Amino acid sequence: MEPTKFQVKVYTKSGDIELEKLIPVFHEWIREKKIPDELLIDVADYAHVPQGPGVVLIGHQSDYYLDVADDRPGLLYSRKRGFDGDLQAGIDDAFRRALRACELLEKETGLGFEFSTDEVLFRVQDRLQAPNEEATYEAYKPALERTTSAFFGDSASFERLGGPREPFAVRINTGAQGSVAEALARA
Repeated sequence: MEPTKFQVKVYTKSGDIELEKLIPVFHEWIREKKIPDELLIDVADYAHVPQGPGVVLIGHQSDYYLDVADDRPGLLYSRKRGFDGDLQAGIDDAFRRALRACELLEKETGLGFEFSTDEVLFRVQDRLQAPNEEATYEAYKPALERTTSAFFGDSASFERLGGPREPFAVRINTGAQGSVAEALARA
């Protein structure tokens, strides 16, 4: 299995998000190279789309969304390309990048974002390499267990979501009550 096209979504604690405030923040991230090891290119505003992608920071390797799908706003990290390493390293990297972006957003004055660490969504946006079936779940589960244990502790539970026509997705109830900064410090 090729460790690319991973997505990690970390949910906000509050459902009230003012998406338009993110646009200048993401433009600043591009100008100031807030994510130094990625080429950030542009910002796209999809706030007008109900249950949509919200505001997107578009990069060469990855995109960062303030996603509002399913009435559950959160930071969605989406790797498109550019990772060399095994499955475990790829999953660890995706979680680390998602949590670092959450930490950056929490530090932005005027946004008032706070992210929860008790639930995380993991997806693979590649139905050819990772079909949404039990065999894929069994192949990914040990790596997901190691990653969640490293970031959040050992009390996680996993639930495979969707059907065969949807991307492979796992809802992870981490059992963690700590902050994003604490999760990053653990791993």
